[in-house]
Amino acid sequence: MDRLTAMEVFVAVAETGSFTKAAARMRMSIPMTTLHVSRLEERLGVRLFNRTTRRVDLTQEGTRLLEPARELIGGYASAERAVRPGGGLQGRVRVDAPASIGHACILPRLAEFQAEFPDIVLDLTLGDRGTVFRIDGFDIVMRVGEAPISGWVMHQLRETRQLCLASPRYLAQYGTPQTLDELAGHRCLLYASVEVPGGSPWRFREDGKSIRIRPAPAFTFNDGVALQSAARDGIGIAQQLEMVARDDMRNDRLVPLLLPWAATVRTTLMASKERLALPHVAAVMDFLATRIDWQLG
Repeated sequence: MDRLTAMEVFVAVAETGSFTKAAARMRMSIPMTTLHVSRLEERLGVRLFNRTTRRVDLTQEGTRLLEPARELIGGYASAERAVRPGGGLQGRVRVDAPASIGHACILPRLAEFQAEFPDIVLDLTLGDRGTVFRIDGFDIVMRVGEAPISGWVMHQLRETRQLCLASPRYLAQYGTPQTLDELAGHRCLLYASVEVPGGSPWRFREDGKSIRIRPAPAFTFNDGVALQSAARDGIGIAQQLEMVARDDMRNDRLVPLLLPWAATVRTTLMASKERLALPHVAAVMDFLATRIDWQLG
């Protein structure tokens, strides 16, 4: 049985957490996917996955094998490019970004990306992950306002303000808050996550210091796109990144509030040195960092 294919199947199962999803990615049957992993385990003399009826998790041995297996697959792809006449960049790059940023900034540039890198498969995961990095399985991750991962290469994007926003319809009905204390009398829309199920506090700056206020929520959402949509529909006041809300602000669908207290946060692109050594991963990192309009105001 082909050892490289077995490694590719192993990585696919590890990243998807499912033999069924891995089979779909590899375009092979589920029994063949299972056979590749079983034969690899026999060859190595270790068990790579703990299997239950609901979950497939890496064992300690599987965890140790995952990154070397990725490097092996990436190295083989690089070797193929080196001898293929006129061959362009090829490979699969896994990118994780917050949903609201992905919709506002990345998705509009995918056609341009495809035209420039037709042979790079971009696995783009858009999800709001709260304060937990959960970087397993990704080549590049984008995070907002969080501490960097030790040992990873960081590309700092520009800072953006966190703005309180409401629709003209909401403000006509409920009035415009003029101070932070007045937020207590308004319907507020909060972002909620697994870590903060009741809603994350809002960030502000007052007298040069960072402060956090958690208003009583009228609604909570675990998705930034839904949060902004609800504010646009007049449901309440939301706090959102200026870089994400700029189009709604330009078109007067959302009005910024409490600007003297607006705090700023930084968006960061991150990748491991090992993954960035692969040309196709480096190309995606460069595209995200330099070819996307990260204009903030």
